Amino acid sequence: MTIPAKDNTIVLETKHLDVHVPGRTLIKDLNWQVKKGERWCLIGRNGAGKSTLLRIIAGVQANASVGLINYLGQALTNYKSEELAKVRAYAEQFPVGGVGLRAIDIVLAAQWPWHLDASSGHEQAQAALRACDVAHLEHAQWQTLSGGERQRVSLAACFAQNTQAILLDEPSSHLDIGHQVALLNTLVQQSNTCEQAIIASMHDIGLIQRGFTHALLLMDDGSYLAGSLPEVINPINLEKSLGHPISTAQTAAGQTIYVPA
Repeated sequence: MTIPAKDNTIVLETKHLDVHVPGRTLIKDLNWQVKKGERWCLIGRNGAGKSTLLRIIAGVQANASVGLINYLGQALTNYKSEELAKVRAYAEQFPVGGVGLRAIDIVLAAQWPWHLDASSGHEQAQAALRACDVAHLEHAQWQTLSGGERQRVSLAACFAQNTQAILLDEPSSHLDIGHQVALLNTLVQQSNTCEQAIIASMHDIGLIQRGFTHALLLMDDGSYLAGSLPEVINPINLEKSLGHPISTAQTAAGQTIYVPA
């Protein structure tokens, strides 16, 4: 039997990228590649630049710095908004929806660049809601949803867009443990079956091994470590990134997890 070769297409690449906020540089000289099917977690202390980096590579925040951001070999700045929306989906840490809009409306609105017919668009939106366990809230108005429910609807909007990259800012922050695990299982399935690249900022280091293949660790001095989990994730590097001692533990199934010491 012939095993198909891995697709090494570079979806996202940054070259000599500095990430700035007024008064300081958060990340220095970021040279980073994300390939199809890879799942990257962004790890760092509060204020290290995780959310800022996601907004910059999503193209929703300007970055007054040198450096390049490319999607599929083309500079981010060369993409028109409709073209970029077909390449990457982005979910904010605190999703916002319009008053009076239903959950299904939020997901359908995310499909705008594809110009789908009403039937197929609605089917895809419903499938995305099911994948995020909010199909029962299809007709619920946004303002009636809890924080966790809004987070899951926002994730469904990303999954319904059929993009090559999905950028998620703290996607598990408002979710209970069951939905955190379900989310990571969905991310794994999406990247495996659709070869989507996933980039997500995370605070819960206990979930790293469950859903990700690679990690970008941001340090307090603007430096970083980037690579596969075995190359990057260990207690020493996590302590450098998070500023707190980290220990390992074994689950009953034999999986190694990382916990604050």
